[in-house]
Amino acid sequence: HSHVIFGVDDGSPDEATSLGLLKMSAACGVTDLICTPHVLDAGRSLNWETIVKKTKELQEMADAANLPIRLYPGAELEMNWELTDILVKGGGQYCLAGSRYPLIELPVMIPERMEEFIYELQVRDLIPIIAHPERNQKLMAQPERLLEWLKRGVLLQCNGGSFTGLFGSSAKHNAEMLLQNRVVSFIGSDAHRLERRNTDLTQAVNRLVELAGDAEKREITELRPRNLLDNTPYSGTVPERLQMLQKETKKKSFWQKIFG
Repeated sequence: HSHVIFGVDDGSPDEATSLGLLKMSAACGVTDLICTPHVLDAGRSLNWETIVKKTKELQEMADAANLPIRLYPGAELEMNWELTDILVKGGGQYCLAGSRYPLIELPVMIPERMEEFIYELQVRDLIPIIAHPERNQKLMAQPERLLEWLKRGVLLQCNGGSFTGLFGSSAKHNAEMLLQNRVVSFIGSDAHRLERRNTDLTQAVNRLVELAGDAEKREITELRPRNLLDNTPYSGTVPERLQMLQKETKKKSFWQKIFG
């Protein structure tokens, strides 16, 4: 999950930024990166052929700079019923690396018919991945509904920055809760620019090790991504219920205790 293709969405604005993001990504150990520009209107303003073409051009730039990184076309698809018209059976166009895994971004308000939408993707032999669910407060307030999606085979991709506090304390808390429950299938940089929200996943990966250990970190950053790139089915272990984390509360000062 990255917005490193320049000039197509709110991500990289120019070639220099894109190349800088790729250098940063390679420097932190990333070997394979999927370009996922926003597709907001079922491919009318940004079609699959353009994404493939621009990914190839970016790969040529990376090769010319001797960067040891492989790029793949993909998309971050705005949840929209029109997606059922452009996502074909068995995957390919608009899916991550041309696989059977589409990356879906939810609206702020979760659609009432979301379960039906998931079903429509799955009858097309697709495995939907929800992008950064930890940042969607409406969804995270409905853990039973999220758990039902997981039991249906939906996968989750958290942003690396959520584990480091980049998106605020709520997203950090939610990401840690999902990780504790072992339902985070992938992490992504969701990189847009060189400053702050970039492709350096070093701190995020270190945080994964602290919270879940080396074995789970390897599953999230190596084994499951390889499944995706090989276009092989993957289904995680889903708990019977999601264990909630206690939110940290700041200790009150002496005067706060007196005055509330």
